[in-house]
Amino acid sequence: MFGLLKRFFSASMDSDTKPVDNRANVEPVHYNEYLIFVMPQEEGGQYRVAGLIEKPVIGDEQADNLKHQFIRSDVCMNKQQAEQITLQKCKLFIDQVGDSMFK
Repeated sequence: MFGLLKRFFSASMDSDTKPVDNRANVEPVHYNEYLIFVMPQEEGGQYRVAGLIEKPVIGDEQADNLKHQFIRSDVCMNKQQAEQITLQKCKLFIDQVGDSMFK
């Protein structure tokens, strides 16, 4: 119990803690007009559901893609399960929220 609290408070106090952007190592999944980068994070022998949703900006070659990075509270026992759940949640999120996620 103490270890859990220690990890929670030390992580929340570290202002430099950011999700790791390892898109270069991930093949995106194309879904509707979006790119889904499934990137679960290893945490204590388990995998946390995490990823990135991008939407290419059409017509402006110099503009960056719209991006929505997320880390969920869901934790899975193996990486394959975390990848599967991440992809399902991304598709559902896109269907429900659409471009509003970028506001």
